[in-house]
Amino acid sequence: MSYSTGEALLLTRVQACTGFDSNNTSRCNWKILNKGKSDHYAILRPGAFNIEWHALSAYTANWTTVVEVWQRYKDDTTSQTNLYGHITNLMAIMAYPYLGDDTTVVDSSIEGADEPEEMWTQGGGPGWIRWKLRVIWQEQTEVTFSE
Repeated sequence: MSYSTGEALLLTRVQACTGFDSNNTSRCNWKILNKGKSDHYAILRPGAFNIEWHALSAYTANWTTVVEVWQRYKDDTTSQTNLYGHITNLMAIMAYPYLGDDTTVVDSSIEGADEPEEMWTQGGGPGWIRWKLRVIWQEQTEVTFSE
């Protein structure tokens, strides 16, 4: 498997959450914010990762996928309330620790999130509020050395 395959599995899980589908989710495609008709989006992108060796030929890759949740700004109360609701809906991902592939993914979880950020537009005022969830997932790999 690879990071890309795991991210695709996570995207499938996100699209199954209430309020999300293939029309308001993407992988590293922020153009949907300007082209889509939804008032909220989830955009997945790679985060940090590290490798832990367990044996001479086996390691675990600890991947992070950042799920950027975007809510179009309407007013302070409505926009924040809607954003909190989308985050709550995405917590359903926690019910799928293998992301749908128990042959390679060992575990996954929402690790946490940074604080919400107001995303400003020219002319003043926020256009969006963004909250970035960190989903961590592990993949075990056996290495066949060539040397």
